[in-house]
Amino acid sequence: MEGVRFMIDDMTLMKKMIMFMKRSHIRMGGHGMPGMGPGRGMPPAGICPGGPHGGRPHGRTDGCDHGRRPPLSREHLLTLISQYPDGVRQKVIAEKAGISQSSASEVINKLENDGYVERKVDPDDKRATLLFLTEMGTARAAEVEDERKEMLQGMFYRLTEEEKQTLSELLDKLLTEDLVEA
Repeated sequence: MEGVRFMIDDMTLMKKMIMFMKRSHIRMGGHGMPGMGPGRGMPPAGICPGGPHGGRPHGRTDGCDHGRRPPLSREHLLTLISQYPDGVRQKVIAEKAGISQSSASEVINKLENDGYVERKVDPDDKRATLLFLTEMGTARAAEVEDERKEMLQGMFYRLTEEEKQTLSELLDKLLTEDLVEA
């Protein structure tokens, strides 16, 4: 039916915004400003424009080291694992989180040691291991989701449902254009 619009929830809208920012960040060389890149204001590889290196070479190939991605939160991995009640392989969680398998392994080991996650043999492939949340892990993942929803309610409260839908459609369009450009 043409002209019929569906309500968009705040979490979906936020996920689209984050996806757009991540893709834009990658396309822009990690510096967050359109048009930045070699020959356009970004320093040569290995030169940091400021911070502790003061414009001196420091061996990094991405331009600087003080713009690194923040450490992955344990809670984020818990919420990812919670999306798979029948278990999930660590490789899938690493891919969903956008991190290396070794980084995922490190965080998952800590979660397991703290009693939030357990590993079980995959019944379909005895060589593989699946991750499951424990009762405590499930409870914490639910708390994290509730905290996120509460935070998002404050973020989009000024927008009408129609404005949220328009923003969602615009983000969809930008994300589609990002995929075409890539």
